[in-house]
Amino acid sequence: MKSRTRATLEEGTPSTYRPQYEIAAEKIVEFISKAELRPGARLPTEQRLGEQLGMSRGIVREAIKSLAAGGLVTVRKGAGLYVAGDPRLPGRPIAHPSMTVDPEQIQAFFDFRCMQEMLATRLATEQMTLVALRDLEKILLANRRHAEAEDWSLFLESDDSFHSAIAQATHNPFLIETIANILHIQRWILRIITDGTPGSLLNLAAQHEAIFQAMKSGETEEAVQLMKKHIETVLAFYRQEVRRRLMS
Repeated sequence: MKSRTRATLEEGTPSTYRPQYEIAAEKIVEFISKAELRPGARLPTEQRLGEQLGMSRGIVREAIKSLAAGGLVTVRKGAGLYVAGDPRLPGRPIAHPSMTVDPEQIQAFFDFRCMQEMLATRLATEQMTLVALRDLEKILLANRRHAEAEDWSLFLESDDSFHSAIAQATHNPFLIETIANILHIQRWILRIITDGTPGSLLNLAAQHEAIFQAMKSGETEEAVQLMKKHIETVLAFYRQEVRRRLMS
């Protein structure tokens, strides 16, 4: 078992510009897969990973943060780094760093997400119950609170809960699973968007509330268009952050 955890992390040469921490994150994902590490398995320390990657500990630390946000790695204070998710499991998307830097992939992802979220919003509005509305309202209160506190980690949890609750209200198991997988990838992307982007959380929270009000009023088309605008706003935030990082 020890030999598996010492699997070599081979560096590749990216064909397009990519931040070093994203390259490091991709190589850690490859390491987990090649070493056949299961959820709960302990990973080498940041320093050891840095040595194997030929990268600084600071870059590895940023890579670990992004993988933790994507649900693949967990950091236990005083205990080390552990595998939280298995990249080989069928039906579960890989929190693959390249998905956040390839423009074609990002556009395709948001196009797909927009279609699924608009469909979910339409079906949910048509079938929304009083109980479901109350649940959504509670989620939005937490969402607003975390946005005002600029706590992106808790905000993303409530963001997931909001979109998941809309999907659940459709009572369509396939759509529910699709939205869940989309959110898994979205967590990775949103971490990049909201990190250092003042006011973005409050903007997103306000859009959630507008969608809810339209659904509550039974204004199906309005709710669908607001959801479309919401997804487009998230994509715009992403592109803005990418441009800022490239310029710096």
